Amino acid sequence: MESSINILIVDDDNAIANFLSKMLLAAEDLDCDVAITHSAEDGTHLIEESKFDIIILDINLPGKSGIDFLMDINSIDPDIESIIMTGDASLETALDALREGAYDYLQKPFTKEQVIATIRNATQKRQLTIEKRELLKNLNDVNEQLEKANQMLTEKKILLDTELEKKVEDLTNINLFVKGITPQLDLIKLFTTIPRFIIDLFGFKGAAIVTFSRHNFVVHTAMNTGDDFKKGEVYSKDNALINELIKPLIIKDIGQISKKGLFYVSTPLKAGKKLLGILLIGDEKNNLLEYYGEELFSTIAGNTALAIQNALFFDNSKKSYLESLFSFLIILETEDPELRKHSERVSNIATKIAKQLELDDDIVTNIRYAGLLHDIGKVGVIKNIPGDSIVDKIKKVHKNTEKIIKPISFLSKGLEYLHFMYENFDGSGFPEGKSGDAIPIGARILAISNAYDEIYLQLVSAGKGNDIHKEILIELNKHVGINLDPRIFAILQGITF
Repeated sequence: MESSINILIVDDDNAIANFLSKMLLAAEDLDCDVAITHSAEDGTHLIEESKFDIIILDINLPGKSGIDFLMDINSIDPDIESIIMTGDASLETALDALREGAYDYLQKPFTKEQVIATIRNATQKRQLTIEKRELLKNLNDVNEQLEKANQMLTEKKILLDTELEKKVEDLTNINLFVKGITPQLDLIKLFTTIPRFIIDLFGFKGAAIVTFSRHNFVVHTAMNTGDDFKKGEVYSKDNALINELIKPLIIKDIGQISKKGLFYVSTPLKAGKKLLGILLIGDEKNNLLEYYGEELFSTIAGNTALAIQNALFFDNSKKSYLESLFSFLIILETEDPELRKHSERVSNIATKIAKQLELDDDIVTNIRYAGLLHDIGKVGVIKNIPGDSIVDKIKKVHKNTEKIIKPISFLSKGLEYLHFMYENFDGSGFPEGKSGDAIPIGARILAISNAYDEIYLQLVSAGKGNDIHKEILIELNKHVGINLDPRIFAILQGITF
């Protein structure tokens, strides 16, 4: 049901105003309420106080022209449709009214039909204007909602993209982490490698690994942890910090150890049900577990535990192999009581030279093992075969030594040194006739160490015991540049025995 039309008539001629009012109210097909006023000033007050749909005003009003009044109407309520009444038939007057916002004009005298038709058209226009504005408002609201929804989708996409990028970055870093620590079977190096990779790859500020014995917990390695965790620091099982780490034994934020220290996540290192230790990862951010997610720490810890377990297994296997090999030396000792002592002296001399040359720890270790095992090939070699020269015997022992050691992968570098141990510096040796620096450094060190102890044994058996080192050096010097490396001989001269 349509609401009635509110009409205001503004005309200083009371008769015309009343006539119009009666005409409009009497119209059967026009539902309207009509108010009358006789001046622009009174009309302004009424418009401010009440809601009107249509205003019919005379062009000539006391105090203010109808054109000026039109401007006031538009400023108060631009939805009002204004109709000008004029007795002036000039086109200019009509155009002025239309320019100032009038919907139409009625020229006096007018008929009832003209007035009713104009009112109806003005009402329709007003309704269309309001509906259009409402439609635009609704469209704007919809657009705003769409923009908000689009913004939310954009933000969500950015968040998902960021999370995806972070996930890809984490997976890439985890892959690099696994590739970096898995091949490392040396426990000492592994414990140094793990914190460095955690810091370099994942951007954390510090890391430490706490291991335990039957009675104590020990900080096995620590990097960038300041006073929070120091390498070699020992804790009892009753220590408050240790209790916080292991009770309960789960991945958890443990906050700061000291006021100016890092915030830590504690992660157990397990091999099945066996606890290998505790991995501590530190950063300047609080609530690391919430920020990075448990999965990252769990993956780092899992791969760390696996690498440690592999290194422990390799270390135990290596010990078993070495014990088996050394047992051969003990067997040989029954036939040659000096053999094991000779092997130990060669190993010690070679190790001292290697350290003086500041060689890498791996090279030093392999030289030490090779020195201990260089004569193990005497096992199974038949002695005193008629026609065999000393060189023939050496070659047989040398070949058998390689055969025994070759299957043991961790001795591959030591095997290389043993293979070239009997090369001469001038290229006259065997098995390949290499010379100078083409002979591996480990082989050159073993050659001079073995020669030193061979001369030592000869002098001791001859009953010489005073200043024996000096005599050995004099004898070795005869072979420098021929069999022996001059640089290594110079190092040997400076070593105290």
